[in-house]
Amino acid sequence: MTERLAALSQSVSRIAAGAGSWLSAIRVGPNRHVTGLVCEGGLVVTCDQALPALERYSVVSPNGTLVAAHAGSRDPGSNLAVLHLETPWPVANPEIADSLVGGLVIVVGADADASPTVRLTVVHRLVRTADGHAPVLDMSGDRIDHGSLVIDEGGRLIGLATLGPNGEAMAIPSSVIGRMLMPGRTGAPVRPAAPLAPSAMSSRRRAWLGVALQPITIPDGLATRAGQGSGRMVVSLTRGGPAEMAGLRVGDVLLALNGTSASGPQALRAFLSPERIGSTIEIKLLRDGNVVTSHLTVAVQPD
Repeated sequence: MTERLAALSQSVSRIAAGAGSWLSAIRVGPNRHVTGLVCEGGLVVTCDQALPALERYSVVSPNGTLVAAHAGSRDPGSNLAVLHLETPWPVANPEIADSLVGGLVIVVGADADASPTVRLTVVHRLVRTADGHAPVLDMSGDRIDHGSLVIDEGGRLIGLATLGPNGEAMAIPSSVIGRMLMPGRTGAPVRPAAPLAPSAMSSRRRAWLGVALQPITIPDGLATRAGQGSGRMVVSLTRGGPAEMAGLRVGDVLLALNGTSASGPQALRAFLSPERIGSTIEIKLLRDGNVVTSHLTVAVQPD
């Protein structure tokens, strides 16, 4: 038994060390960092809901140096955001894999102080989402370092850790992250696409609220008043964006859009179709313990 535990311990340490070249910490405030996945081409992928909307960021590289980065694309629907490093370092993209229920996984991340963290857990179950099946991890959601790399026993990436709509620990599946890799070539870097025709660009427009949201469980004392047990808390606002213009504040809890529950990213993604762009919607919020309503005009997500 002792030998088996020693072998397991060595395997975990080896896999965690192997993932170190993909690991970064994005500085989002004093003693506040979000974990990022470093890919070829100077890209850093992280969780959209945990990343404040800034124009420029500082990224802690694996060797501890600070590297400047600027904002790239964001997709609240898939909960992914991309940064562009201004001075990339050499790195090969990870091999990606699907997750299996019961499979051991290693969660490698960076805590609030940018110190490396490693946790061993299993895939508890899979849940169906608009993007496929997402793994739910057998660990407490309050121990998640957003954007942490979820690695299988073979050292392959199965996802990025995040909080699910019910506050449980989940992973954004590798199949979704794989959209940032060339089709059919696991580990291949992103290449610039050919310019899109105006009609194609129009068809790919995304509705945008200009807000970063964090899934939360509403305390029992407020759940009755809110009419639901979960919502999405505002953690940052884009200056001049639709949410800020509508008077939303950091700390507000978004409950519903036009009567449609906003408790999960899939619900938001389904609601924020391109047809909503330019329309004014009613939003229901929990603010300072009271339910309030406001109106917001949906905009086009900036490039």
